[in-house]
Amino acid sequence: MLDKKIIQNACFESEAEMTEFLDRLLRFESISGYEGPAMSWLHDQFKDIADICEKIPVPEDIVNDHEYSSKVDKQPYGDRPNVRVVLKGNGSGKSVIFNAHADVVPPTPKQEHPFDPYIKDGAIYGRGACDDKGQIAALWTMMKVMKKLGIRPKGDIILHLVIEEEPGGNGTLALVRRGEIADFCIDLEPLSNTICPSVRGAIWFDGTCSGIAGHSGTAHVTVSALKMAIEVIRIIEEYHDELLAQTINDDPLYAPMKNPMPVNFGELHSGNWPTIAPEKATFSGMFGFLTTPKETVMQELVNRIKTRGPEWLDDNFQLTFPYRHDTSRISPDLPFVKQVTECYKNMGIERKLAGSITSMDAWLYTHFLGIPTLATGVGNLEDAHTIHEHVKLRDVVLEAAVLIMFILTL
Repeated sequence: MLDKKIIQNACFESEAEMTEFLDRLLRFESISGYEGPAMSWLHDQFKDIADICEKIPVPEDIVNDHEYSSKVDKQPYGDRPNVRVVLKGNGSGKSVIFNAHADVVPPTPKQEHPFDPYIKDGAIYGRGACDDKGQIAALWTMMKVMKKLGIRPKGDIILHLVIEEEPGGNGTLALVRRGEIADFCIDLEPLSNTICPSVRGAIWFDGTCSGIAGHSGTAHVTVSALKMAIEVIRIIEEYHDELLAQTINDDPLYAPMKNPMPVNFGELHSGNWPTIAPEKATFSGMFGFLTTPKETVMQELVNRIKTRGPEWLDDNFQLTFPYRHDTSRISPDLPFVKQVTECYKNMGIERKLAGSITSMDAWLYTHFLGIPTLATGVGNLEDAHTIHEHVKLRDVVLEAAVLIMFILTL
């Protein structure tokens, strides 16, 4: 095995080149649904350092898949492929998939020049810097340095660079449905110096309440859809609190946390005049969960609203789930997890084991391909989706060094 100093120094020497790569990638306005140019560029960047580099079209009929999440802006998939990259092993070792996504969320309000990155105090700022383009830059650096040092893996190294992670993982879903064989998978996200064998699930929900519109002075005949929506929100929060109390100790990686499964209400729309009981109210949000299957959570939410809310809701309420991520859990005692942990430690990076407090594409590999999957990555979750999103440049090249060290253990 190559000395870690040789690998580390080679990664440090690549920092300027990595910075140029990441700067260019951040300039693509690859908001979910509009990733095409970025994916074509990524294909061109990886093709000369890989044995296989291919654009994998996402079929339009993916929308009919039971696990499909809502499409963004109804954009077609024809010019938005995933990119699959392979460095072939000699067959004597284990294979691993690395997953990272190229799509980003829309700019934060008041975020100036989100796609015109700048460097400050050793960090690069811009939309997607840590979520998730810094992860892609680490993978690119990993492969560049491996080629430079003549490192050939024992098992296949497979990169899944995907679209549409942010709205529900449709890019990864399309790749998983094609099938892939590997011994392990690492889902790269900005996880604030943690290694996550457990990844919580999440659903997004859209609710609609109907009422009977009328003048505020005729409360005996009107039904306020807005008041009905507020009642539903109360029931959802009540279920959240009960489920958290029931499951927080099911997984020791979550037990120390106060609230690793948040419920959030992001939108509420109703009415157009203060003295009119509104006929319709709509709201949307997300619901996190730790160990309960997503199908159970969705069914229980509907059942509770039907049984614990006003009778009116029986026939005047609808709840749909446009985004459905299940949990992903593997034993933290697996040798695979210990290998990753030790590689960070050997590189002088402290990464603690924890449960992920955000959902991600990891569950698609564990559930549908049976591949043990953990999540880790460079950067802080607190910076993602914010006006000051950034990642430290030195951390990116160190991440590449750790990943090379891990590959050498396979």
